[in-house]
Amino acid sequence: MEIRNLQTFQVVAEELNMTHSAIKLNYSQPTITKHIKSLEDELGTMLLDKKNGKYFLTYAGEELYKRTVNILSEVNLIKTIPTELGRSYVMKLQGHDFYCFNYFMPHLKTMTKEFPAVTFKIDGSSNDDTIGRLLKNEIDIGIVSGNLVSSELETKVIDHENVVLCVNSNLYREHFEIEDYFALYPIVIDQSEYYNYNNFFQHSLTPPRIIDSSSDEVVQEAILNGNMLGIVRSGRLQPLIDSGEIKVVEELTNKEPIQVVMNKSNRNNEYIVSLFNLIADHSLKNSSEKVFQWS
Repeated sequence: MEIRNLQTFQVVAEELNMTHSAIKLNYSQPTITKHIKSLEDELGTMLLDKKNGKYFLTYAGEELYKRTVNILSEVNLIKTIPTELGRSYVMKLQGHDFYCFNYFMPHLKTMTKEFPAVTFKIDGSSNDDTIGRLLKNEIDIGIVSGNLVSSELETKVIDHENVVLCVNSNLYREHFEIEDYFALYPIVIDQSEYYNYNNFFQHSLTPPRIIDSSSDEVVQEAILNGNMLGIVRSGRLQPLIDSGEIKVVEELTNKEPIQVVMNKSNRNNEYIVSLFNLIADHSLKNSSEKVFQWS
């Protein structure tokens, strides 16, 4: 059964006029008659009848019309499949380098095995840039830190970390008070992170000297080699803290959330949802929580 014959039949069934149907389809009337006759021969029944010079659908014609509308609707949907989907789907992932390594990388092998057509592009970036690109739907999934409220984004807390004030272990003194450090060393802060530390400084008798930076790599370098204090999220420096190269002087905030985020408009994208759930489910298993469900 040819699609073009069904397309002709749908127009004829709606117009019930061969002249009007021919004009609408840009076919000759003999061509339309041929298409209808081909369907009738294939089905072994009459689809159209004529009385008093007017066409009408037989019962078989009415039944075929109902099914033809559905069939051609599906055909039209098939035609809308983007041609680029015939190639590899590039999933765009973004977050701080530490998050990309710790939360994206462990799951890419599983994704590649389950979806061979998917490839990945991972960009390290700040919270602000990641959230902004998620809202614009320029990336598929992001990992961000801190509290996030948006009606356009789907979020799931996957971990927590603390914001800490750190110093090189060579400069650390157990008998020092915070004021002693403030008097001797400036504090380098990655301003793109919007750390909630103001309340901590308000109670200080010696206002600290603040040096703004645009990345926590600069903060880390300042702590290790610049005779400076630094404010950073503890997870990113944990290996250096564990090794003793860096000491935590003060914990500024406790258990700030790390979240996996996607745009809600992508809920029907199997690839994006699968990786989102894979990351969320892994964190839930680690924390003995329930399996994640869409809200």
